[in-house]
Amino acid sequence: MLLDELSRLAGFASSENSCLPVGAHVATQSNKIEESHLWLSGREFSTSVDSSLSGHFMYVDPDISAELRNKVVEAATREGAKVVEKWFAGCNASHVVCEGTSVQRYLGYSNNLVTPLWVLKTAKDKYVRRLVHMSADLARQISMLIEDSQKGIARKEINGKNAPEDRKFRNKASLTERQQVVSSAKISVRNRRGRRMQTCQIPIRPITPASLLDSICWSISEPTSTAAIYTDSFSVDNASEHQSSIFLDAEADQKDSEASFAHLTRPLIESEKSELIFKNHFLTILFPIDRFAEMGPSSRTFFSDNGFKCLQVLDHIYAFYQENMSVDEIEAAIHTDSRHADRLRTNYCSKETAECGYVVFKRIDFLGSCKSFEMLKRVNGENNSNVYQLLIRA
Repeated sequence: MLLDELSRLAGFASSENSCLPVGAHVATQSNKIEESHLWLSGREFSTSVDSSLSGHFMYVDPDISAELRNKVVEAATREGAKVVEKWFAGCNASHVVCEGTSVQRYLGYSNNLVTPLWVLKTAKDKYVRRLVHMSADLARQISMLIEDSQKGIARKEINGKNAPEDRKFRNKASLTERQQVVSSAKISVRNRRGRRMQTCQIPIRPITPASLLDSICWSISEPTSTAAIYTDSFSVDNASEHQSSIFLDAEADQKDSEASFAHLTRPLIESEKSELIFKNHFLTILFPIDRFAEMGPSSRTFFSDNGFKCLQVLDHIYAFYQENMSVDEIEAAIHTDSRHADRLRTNYCSKETAECGYVVFKRIDFLGSCKSFEMLKRVNGENNSNVYQLLIRA
């Protein structure tokens, strides 16, 4: 009779779910058989119908909050489980209750890793919920994979603190392209070093000009092709006459004044565009960011092996202000006081920004009317400095 019942149960289990192990639940069997579980239709029944966790020993990970821990302990003990206060590899804890990254501590060392939710649902439903089993060596491999993944994320976070977050600023050059750039840079350094050695020069930085491009008339919001240069074409004898007609005639029409002023400028010729205005290899420019200079300037360093030409510097300035403001700039700019900051704050808290996750706001738009180029002025300090401040006006 007993064999018939076991055969019937085995046939039922295989027809329901052939991948689940089948055990016999017989009251007259030994304690070892009584502790085994019978799997039917995805449910694991324990020896006691009323106590689903009877005979189990549970350890609750200390990283679980005190409130949740109390709920887990209460539910587990109510269902017949005993709580283990300390855990070590090989202890008698049949289940470890953990979640999140804490699971890494127990992978490969505990047979049953469960979440607090698993315990609460098991206690509520009065049956032991399904568990996924794996071999100890596989569990340790998964533990190492999790550790490597966490280290990789940490490295990205550290590197990302100093790297621009906008995708457009990221250098996506291939390995071959990077190797070519490095090779070219090494050759350039050797050539400069060789020239100094041939002429017995001491590598002392030369004196740099106090100002650059102070004769340029240009709006930094316009392409560099519109840049002009101030002229001194009128003679000294009638200079005062020109100045009075241009600047001191309050009754003159504004358009006439602008037309007269335009006569003092002319477009740049090719030789002026390609003129070498800065001979050093490095040039750092301090760019104004906001209309009233509350934030202070933002610096950017440029390199050119042959020095810097007029149009080359203007191109750098124009390109900088055509870029979108960085995340750090926006986080500071929303606290400034101007109508342009009001626009930025409106965009910052808009529904569209919340959906895409970033604000699109060009630097040139945050300057307002302060777009007229004056000059690049060397910062106060050493007379061989490569750092210049961009001066602009409304």
